[in-house]
Amino acid sequence: MATIAREILEQFAWICQTPHPPGKEAALRGRIIDRLRGLGLNPWTDARGNLACDLPASPGCIQGPLTAVQAHLDMVCAAGSAAYVPERDPIKPIERDGFLCTAGESSLGADCGAGAAVILWLAEHPDLPHPPLRLLFTVEEEIGLRGAQEMDPTCVAGVRYLINTDGFRWGRIVTGSAGGVREHYTHTLDWAAPLSGARAWKVQVSGLRGGHSGFDIGAGRANALRLLGEVLRRVRAQVPLALYKFSGGTAFNAIPYEAAAGVVACDAQVRTLLEQAGAQALGTCRGTDPDGVLTVTEMPLPQAVWTAEQTDGLLGALGDFADGVFARHSSGAVADSSNLGHIYAQDGKLYLDAMVRCMDAAAERTLLDSHRAVCEAHGFSGQIVSRYPAWPSREDGRLGRLAAQSFRQVTGRAPEITVQHVGLEPSELLRKNPDMECICVGMDLRDCHSPKERWRLDTIGPFANMLCSILEGLAR
Repeated sequence: MATIAREILEQFAWICQTPHPPGKEAALRGRIIDRLRGLGLNPWTDARGNLACDLPASPGCIQGPLTAVQAHLDMVCAAGSAAYVPERDPIKPIERDGFLCTAGESSLGADCGAGAAVILWLAEHPDLPHPPLRLLFTVEEEIGLRGAQEMDPTCVAGVRYLINTDGFRWGRIVTGSAGGVREHYTHTLDWAAPLSGARAWKVQVSGLRGGHSGFDIGAGRANALRLLGEVLRRVRAQVPLALYKFSGGTAFNAIPYEAAAGVVACDAQVRTLLEQAGAQALGTCRGTDPDGVLTVTEMPLPQAVWTAEQTDGLLGALGDFADGVFARHSSGAVADSSNLGHIYAQDGKLYLDAMVRCMDAAAERTLLDSHRAVCEAHGFSGQIVSRYPAWPSREDGRLGRLAAQSFRQVTGRAPEITVQHVGLEPSELLRKNPDMECICVGMDLRDCHSPKERWRLDTIGPFANMLCSILEGLAR
């Protein structure tokens, strides 16, 4: 592998040594600060924990515009193994079939560790032609762009151009993005004694592809929460059953790839009915999720089960909740979508987390109103946890043109210039400095926010060369 790519992979492996889920980036941030100081630089942090560091212009480029190169420090920690503890365990990257990935025990964290690794690589190569640079590492991007939202404006003061490295596709230059809203619904759990003679089962859906609710929602992948709810509704229409637990998914913005429920019933045929309903439900999504499976395992009878009203409430909400793609642009790109991302019980309550992404404010209001009405009808109360605005596209800017020129120079072909159906930090950073021109670029990342996440190795070197070409062009 080329030297540049290998050096960037070494930076990424160094990042992977320190766990960095959202809200717990301090240890990694501290290591980066020490590393930058070791290079003779003077990094600083704002009150929110965002990290900034100025890299002086290379010789002869001091008159160039102040340019920020930015990545977020946190990652979605999707577990593929019960032994993986995100707050404790490092990521273990391996190379396989032309990609960097894990062995399946966790997500890789290339979103946005890949961008952070490239920025650290830039810091260690100060002689590459570039204008004055501000290296920016933000926090809590994955839970609502919180670091960017609450960033001290001094972090981007004077910045003329900003290059966000959180792109997922090599060859795509993003000049705008959708806004997003995270929703959180709650239902107090009500309990009853199980019927005499009842038996209990654990019903689990696993092996679905999952993915990022912005980048992958348009692929039509199955949602494990919704699929398991469909199975349980089908069986409950034939025989009485009660739930005593239900959980699945990992985050607002991750398509759930597994879910599990605890079921109690007296009918001896319930296991067969569950397996049959699972086969039917999974059969409808073999094209997108060929590895999906449903397993039914007998369990000890619990001391209590949910009341019939409680079971009805969850299964009804799962059936009626608006989930998936609801509008597309004429180009085919997703415009409006919703993702039911996480259901879990804690402290006597059942929680439901979802995320809406929209380019249009009216569409956003319609989806939010629908979710609220459905959840309230089934006994849930809700609130908006966070929201961020859309990033208005600026396709005719100098930075976008220079990026397109640099891509053609590196690859000999034209890039895709587009808006994107994800929340990107420029939408919040532009609030701090409206005079900036921003783009988002990146390497090929696939199945992010899942244990199948992988980073295409042969896009690393070309991306670094493109970035260097952009910076050299700005310096001139």
